[in-house]
Amino acid sequence: MVKKYNKGSRIEYRKRDILFTAGLWLVSLILPDPHLPYRREFIKKRDFFYVGALLLLPLILSGPLVYLMVLAGIYAIVALGLSLFLGYAGQISLGHAAFFGIGAYTTAILTTRYAVSPLEAFGASALAAAVCAYLIGKPILKLKGYFLALATLGFGEIFLVMVRESRSLTGGVSGIFGVPWFSVAGFAFDTSLKQYYLVWGVLIALVLFAKNLVRSKMGRTLLAVAASEDAAASVGINVAQVKVRVFVLSAAFAGLAGSLFACVLSTANPQGFGLGLSVLVVMMVIMGGMGNLYGPIFAAIFLTWLTDVLGGFQEYSLPIYGVILILLLIFFPDGVGTRLNERLIYLISYWGRKRRRERVDI
Repeated sequence: MVKKYNKGSRIEYRKRDILFTAGLWLVSLILPDPHLPYRREFIKKRDFFYVGALLLLPLILSGPLVYLMVLAGIYAIVALGLSLFLGYAGQISLGHAAFFGIGAYTTAILTTRYAVSPLEAFGASALAAAVCAYLIGKPILKLKGYFLALATLGFGEIFLVMVRESRSLTGGVSGIFGVPWFSVAGFAFDTSLKQYYLVWGVLIALVLFAKNLVRSKMGRTLLAVAASEDAAASVGINVAQVKVRVFVLSAAFAGLAGSLFACVLSTANPQGFGLGLSVLVVMMVIMGGMGNLYGPIFAAIFLTWLTDVLGGFQEYSLPIYGVILILLLIFFPDGVGTRLNERLIYLISYWGRKRRRERVDI
C-alpha cells in the first residue's frame, strides 16, 4: 500500500530538504581540502594563549578600557571580512563602512519599529548587507584596481545620502535611538563586560570560519585570483563569480559588526558610517598585514585606541589617518606584524649562529 502525503507534508519536507542541502553546501565550502598537505596544525598553542588572554583581559582593565575593547572587537570583525577581500582576493574596497551601516540600520529598524528580537535582527543584518553587496558587486567587480576602489567609494557616499534623506525610515541626520540591548533567551548583554564577551566571542567564531575558508579550495582559489586574474581564468576559474562571493562574504561580516554596533551604542546615525571608517578599516588590514587573519585584529585594537586619543582633534582625523596610511605603505608594505615577525626570526637565528660560532672557537 502506497502511503499518501498531503500537500502540507510535501511543503514541510521540501523546506527541510532545502535547509539540509544549504547546510551541506556551507560545510563543503569551508571544509579544508584533505588532499592538501599542511605542515602545521589548524589550532596552534598560541591560539590558546590568545583566547586565554582575551578572557582574562577585562578582569584587569577599567570600565572605559573595556568599552574601548568592545569597539575594537566590532571594528576587528569588519577588518577580518575586508582582509578576505583585500588580503586574500587582492581587491580594493573603500565602501565597507556602507555595509557596516546597513547592518546597523537593519537592526535598528527591525528592533525599534517591528519588535523583532535582536538575535533575529543580527542574522537579518548580515543577510541585508550580503544582498546589497551581491546587487552592486555584479556590475562594479568587473572593474580593477583604483577604478574598483572609486566605485566602492561612490557606493559608500550614495548610502550616506540615502540615509540622510530617508527621514521617515532612517531618522535622517539624527538617526534612530532606543535600540535594545542584544539578548539571547532573555539574557541581556547590558553591561560593558557582557558586551565584551559577546563581541569577542563572535569574533573568535568568525576567525575559525575564516581560517577554515582560507585553507579550503575556495581559499586557494582566492589566492590564485589575487596572484593573477588572467592566469586564474586560464585554468578554468570563474574569476567574476569568485570575486562576487568573497565580496558578499566580507559584506556579511560588516553587517554582523554593524548589528553589534547598534546594540552596543543603542543608536544608529550616519555620522559613524562615513569615509573615515572605511579608511580606518583599510588601515587595520594594511597595518596587520594583507593575507593575515590575526594582524588586522591587533591593528584594530591599536587604531581604536589611537582614535580615542585623537578624539579631541576630530576635524583633523582623516588627514592624520592618511599620513599614517602613507607611512605604512612606505615602510611596512607587507604589514607591521609580518615585518616585525621576520625581524624577530632573523634576530633569533642570528643569536643562535653566534652562539654556535663561539662554541666552535672555544
